[in-house]
Amino acid sequence: MIGARTRLYGLIGHPVRHSLSPAMYNELFQRYGQDAVYLAFDVDPGRAGRVAEAVRTLDLAGVNLTVPFKEAVLPELDRMTVAAEEAGAVNVLTQKGGVLMGFNTDGEGLVRHLEEHGVPIEGRRALILGAGGTGRAVASALLDRDAAGVVLLNRTVQRAEAAVGALSRRFGHVLLDAAPLSPAAFASYAPQADLVVHCTAGGGAELVASLDPSLLPGSATWIDVNYWMPDPPQQAACDALGIRFHTGLGMLVHQAALAFELFTGNPVEAEDLARILKHEQSHA
Repeated sequence: MIGARTRLYGLIGHPVRHSLSPAMYNELFQRYGQDAVYLAFDVDPGRAGRVAEAVRTLDLAGVNLTVPFKEAVLPELDRMTVAAEEAGAVNVLTQKGGVLMGFNTDGEGLVRHLEEHGVPIEGRRALILGAGGTGRAVASALLDRDAAGVVLLNRTVQRAEAAVGALSRRFGHVLLDAAPLSPAAFASYAPQADLVVHCTAGGGAELVASLDPSLLPGSATWIDVNYWMPDPPQQAACDALGIRFHTGLGMLVHQAALAFELFTGNPVEAEDLARILKHEQSHA
């Protein structure tokens, strides 16, 4: 029963009505006997700069963040992890003793999903579509697992170049490159790519749909982190070509498992979250 001592967690983003996070976290809170509740807050992106203040004022114990809040909140944090610094974005905030701590579990969530499915990372080259917070987090996590190189394609190429510059300070020994997110640039890099990770927001779907996955090696894997999209761009094309395609649900459950442990101190298996999601989807 919700009471005066119930800890409040939530998702801050726009839009959030599609989110599966409340179902996942509330089921886990109940399972582990946590006096806590998780809600979805649909916040006007124009108020992104006030999110940290709201978390402090309302004494929220922790929140997950989506674009554009992942980056806007950075100047207001007390501390952040190295992974968050490299990503230039946070997707998890915790507040303990008045201290706001920022984490980024996106990249680690993705690589754990790939490892779970036997998709090799070490020595492989990745082509990342989008150089926002998620794209940079994914790039950093792949390089941490000894990927041979990463190329970031972004609609604003200067943003991709800035991300490559930041990554090169730690991973200067591997191939790092930036280019526009365009059919021509994709065609240039695709033949050498082992992994393609689509990390643009929903607005980039039409541009991603214009790319030609037939230029990829047949052994390549395509991952689309936008788990909420019912028909991800290039899924049908990859299926027809025999290229392995992964939706973002695997990344979602792994990063959510990491976030739940940060929130509560209780480790949880990603498989448990996957079962919760499957149950929720079957009753939607």
